[in-house]
Amino acid sequence: MSRTALLAALAVTVAGSLPAAAQNLVIFPNDRPAAESTEAFRAEALRSDAYNIEASRLALQKSGNRAVRGYAEQTIVNRQATTDALLPRGTSLSSSGTVVGDAGNGGLLGSGGLLTAPLAIATAPIAVVGNVLQGQPAFGRSLVDTNPGTPGRRVALDPAREQRLARLQAAPSGKRFDALYTADQARAQGDSVQLYETYSRFGDSQVGRTFANEAKPMLREDAGEADRLADRYSNADSLF
Repeated sequence: MSRTALLAALAVTVAGSLPAAAQNLVIFPNDRPAAESTEAFRAEALRSDAYNIEASRLALQKSGNRAVRGYAEQTIVNRQATTDALLPRGTSLSSSGTVVGDAGNGGLLGSGGLLTAPLAIATAPIAVVGNVLQGQPAFGRSLVDTNPGTPGRRVALDPAREQRLARLQAAPSGKRFDALYTADQARAQGDSVQLYETYSRFGDSQVGRTFANEAKPMLREDAGEADRLADRYSNADSLF
């Protein structure tokens, strides 16, 4: 897998805080399809990032396979980069899909305007620190710290991804884990490609569509590698 990919992408970020009266507003409205809503796309993309990061952290704990570990390292690097582009520093994604500021930062942040910034994918292996899951009662379910040690960038997982992650956590280390992890990553990465593909075509923000188009080659490369690993290490057709 290439470790030299660079994205000259536009970061989908948040312009500023909403008034206090709007602090309970959910950022993705129900009257627009997820394929078109920038807010819904961001929430789902962040959940996807958080899940892939957390599953890959487990891989670094449980797998001794060099190919699997190399894939996991690069997945964490790539998904931290897209999270950094989608979620402003000092904010997190709640279980309801709202972007909230850290304690003392003020309440909910709205989609607002879209700012631009370069997005670079690092090439060096990263250091993985922190607990696998960090529960936060305010979020109501499992919370993934996508970049431990930095403000914000925490994402609440949806129930379906929680269940999949729990299955990976329960799997024994070694070959059985490799089979489960690679099969699940083939599914997860494919879902991400579809999400970005749909939004890049129908999204309601030109800046957001540009970001999605710039990110797609990286995601396709990761999906292709996940498929290759799943073919090599998975011998079950219905692991999930």
